[in-house]
Amino acid sequence: MNEQQKITKTDLTAEQVREYLLASPDFFNQYPELLDDIQVTEQRGGVVSLTMRQLAVLREKNEKSQKQLEGLLAIARENDALFGRMQQLTTALIDARCVEDVFATLDDTLRECFGADFFAIRLVHAGSEEGFPISDVVWQKDDSQLEHFKRVLESQKIKCGLPTHAQAEALFNEQADDVKSAALIPLKIGQQGGLLAIGSKDTDRFHPTMGTLFLAHLGELVAKRLNSLQEIKQ
Repeated sequence: MNEQQKITKTDLTAEQVREYLLASPDFFNQYPELLDDIQVTEQRGGVVSLTMRQLAVLREKNEKSQKQLEGLLAIARENDALFGRMQQLTTALIDARCVEDVFATLDDTLRECFGADFFAIRLVHAGSEEGFPISDVVWQKDDSQLEHFKRVLESQKIKCGLPTHAQAEALFNEQADDVKSAALIPLKIGQQGGLLAIGSKDTDRFHPTMGTLFLAHLGELVAKRLNSLQEIKQ
């Protein structure tokens, strides 16, 4: 091969070399000695062989996969525990014999099993609240406090995050200032509307991007039990 036939460094671009290697995945199998001869500069500084760099990349990928697996296992354990608590709550609500029992069960279970700091239920009545066992949870349809929850009740969508001060006062009374995050769960109890609210002193406990599947199940469970108890009473 004469000098004119020799390929100089400037004859090939880095992109051409890259494309050739991608099109020839067995290249380094044919020339394994190059793996130790090619040197790569690491981000931490220093120069290592291509083989050592490949091992480092594999270790990094393995560590990332391990963290992902640990994260999935943690979620699985959390979901399993959550399922157990939901089962406990379901059983307790089935055992409830009156509306007062439902409220007491929710108050105890949400605090002890679900780490809730505050709990409130509000029911929207079109008629008189006379005869309802817990009068301070009833809102008439013309109640001014309903305006603070209009969007939630109309959309029937769960809202999580920091409640407005007016919302916190309407639900949690003198504890309003301590509520840093809350889940507002609309209830449909027969033809009657309502709201289940769970509050926390932790700003990150209920946030706008969190999943609401459990909260939706909780709301449906509470609504059905309250509806069944009111039908029995009637």
